[in-house]
Amino acid sequence: MRKRHEQYLLEVTGLPTAAGLEGRVVEWIKRWADQHRRKLTLRADRYGNLVVKRKAARSSKPIYLTAHLDHPAFAVTGVEDDGRTIRAEFRGGVHDGYFEGTRIAVYPADGTRVTGTITSLDRQRSREHDQLVSARLSKKSAVAAGDLMTWALPAPRISGGRLRTPACDDLAAVAAAVACFERWLARPRGLGDVRLLFTRAEEVGFVGAIAAAKSGTIPRGATLLCLENSKSFAESPIGGGPIIRLGDKMSTFDPGLNAQLVALAEGLAKKDASFRYQRKLMPGGTCEATAFRALGYRSTCLCLPLGNYHNMDEANGRIAPETIAVEDYHHLIDLLEAAGRKLHATDAEGDLADRLDKLFARHAGLLT
Repeated sequence: MRKRHEQYLLEVTGLPTAAGLEGRVVEWIKRWADQHRRKLTLRADRYGNLVVKRKAARSSKPIYLTAHLDHPAFAVTGVEDDGRTIRAEFRGGVHDGYFEGTRIAVYPADGTRVTGTITSLDRQRSREHDQLVSARLSKKSAVAAGDLMTWALPAPRISGGRLRTPACDDLAAVAAAVACFERWLARPRGLGDVRLLFTRAEEVGFVGAIAAAKSGTIPRGATLLCLENSKSFAESPIGGGPIIRLGDKMSTFDPGLNAQLVALAEGLAKKDASFRYQRKLMPGGTCEATAFRALGYRSTCLCLPLGNYHNMDEANGRIAPETIAVEDYHHLIDLLEAAGRKLHATDAEGDLADRLDKLFARHAGLLT
């Protein structure tokens, strides 16, 4: 299964996508789901978020693995009469200095791909707006307003235990979610009601996640394990294992849920000396777990430590492929599989309460 799951990683992270223009990733998920149509259902809500569930599963309190389908990229907003000069809106968080002179690729509706260069940054990033740019294409093409435009980056490759690819965030998490679901389908005994939720337009403010919560796509009693790729720091290294994320720069996540995940991770580490995981705050960005918590759900995040976050190679001041450790990806799948099988039966916070009661009973006399 490892080789197949690495193939998923290579395929999905090479797909061009942007907020509101996630169709290529959606089609990949539909093809994957069709291979397992006897065992699962796939449906889209009215906002285009996707939900995958086992046909046999029924619960008012399901567990969801969530990942978003978009990555910071552009939407074409206009084309000049020469067919080569275009304007585009950036959707996501990249600093202004990375745009001018950078190579881009555009994907017209006819299925072709045409490259070019950003000639100017026409509007800088602000609280209210993302950037607007002008670009010059290498040749005249069928590009039209509404087409997808991305950075022009090399195809995904795995070398030296690292994946280097146009878009880990959050497509590596999409690959991990479907890989985990395959494991669950292969051995369904003992599973709770485990589902996948793939959301749209996260990079412009969790829009798909908010829509899924407000429209009833997610039952009120659901638990959400939000999967992410988060900027690596010295204390959260790439290769150190997947991260049980305690919070982000805006909020902290469900402490009981995090305690359960840590207990499961420790159990995996005892069985397999090669299994590694981390437990960190990860304040470099904000993820959907914050949105779901604010909207009343029990949620937390598991993430892969990421290099060149949002394609920003800060050391060299240029756009570059994102990178993760392949073993971190496999260990994330291991932890997610364990969560689907055991999370409903694990009460690490309750165990801690019992220990505190016993400590008090033993030593309360010291307080008299």
